[in-house]
Amino acid sequence: MLNITTLSLMLHQQWSIDKFLRIFILSVIICLTVIGNLYIVLLLSFRRRRTRLHLFILNLAFGDLAICCCTMTSELFLLIYDQEWILGNIACKLTLYIQVVTIASTTFINVAMTYDRYEAICCPLRILATFGRIYRTILLCWIASFIIAIPQLFIFEQSLSLTSPTKYRCASTGYTAEWQRRVYFAIFALYVLILPVICMTYWYIRIIRTVNASSKVWTKSLRAQSPPTTYILSPSSKKVRTVKLALTIIIAFVVCWTPYMVLTLIEIYSNGRFRIPSWCDGVLQTICLVQSSFNPFIYLGFNQRKRSSITLILAAASTHSQRSKIKIHGKLRQRGGSISLDSWTKPFSRNNTLNSLKIDHDQSSSSRNQNYD
Repeated sequence: MLNITTLSLMLHQQWSIDKFLRIFILSVIICLTVIGNLYIVLLLSFRRRRTRLHLFILNLAFGDLAICCCTMTSELFLLIYDQEWILGNIACKLTLYIQVVTIASTTFINVAMTYDRYEAICCPLRILATFGRIYRTILLCWIASFIIAIPQLFIFEQSLSLTSPTKYRCASTGYTAEWQRRVYFAIFALYVLILPVICMTYWYIRIIRTVNASSKVWTKSLRAQSPPTTYILSPSSKKVRTVKLALTIIIAFVVCWTPYMVLTLIEIYSNGRFRIPSWCDGVLQTICLVQSSFNPFIYLGFNQRKRSSITLILAAASTHSQRSKIKIHGKLRQRGGSISLDSWTKPFSRNNTLNSLKIDHDQSSSSRNQNYD
């Protein structure tokens, strides 16, 4: 008992207030990211009618979960062990590789989602975006992410720490000259932040102009009608709502990642004249990571379902189970069994609470032509 108490006191003394606070905050972010994104995955997986936007958000949730499992946990591990790497060279390379894969994938999916909203609003008759095309686009985003992150496997490796010859670190030792580091990070910032922001800004400017132009009120006098009839030409409210949802996700991404990228570029290109303070670097990295926990709550904030989504998930699971029972007992009855199907169809009546919510939800969804396009 005394040894355990002594060890706890030693660990407590080794952890400064700043370190303890960063570990606590990062742990909270990890919990929120896991809970929020798992909820989104379950919610969209049990939807009977998925839209194009749902596919993008579902893959964003998978990407955010990957960021949590790889990037956040590795950062937490390094915080606890004072930046010492004890997992070996292969784990070092794979961890840094997957980190870039997850970051790039969420960026590319955000760009693809913005372009999809641009086509839906500005070019509705140009092309009919089928689900097959959306699946291919998302698959291309993931493949591009895996390819573009390959240099990480050659740049990072386990090496001896500069402060202690007995400790190891996972560091970028694959450069033969400093200019290579600058070029590589500039390219990284280009495809992760700069080019995506330029493209998404252009598309959203076009979207805003189209919405404003189509919202003008035109007055026409029909031959058979007097007084004149007024027409309001505007996109459907569901399309405008999906644009607002996608725009909010993009703004959160840009706000969280821009400070870290800009200051790191300045630090690399200043030849050591400018150094980011350690506390500031920790804050900026935390802001980058917290973006992955924002997306689920942004989606839920725009979700206008009046009923509890958890109830709908349970209703969907119950409906699937009851349909399986109907198939089984229907076959028994065809073979001469005495089991009546009436008792097995009762759970689908309006008297059943969960399924009535599901039925009401489907009918209301049909009347609204779905929440999101």
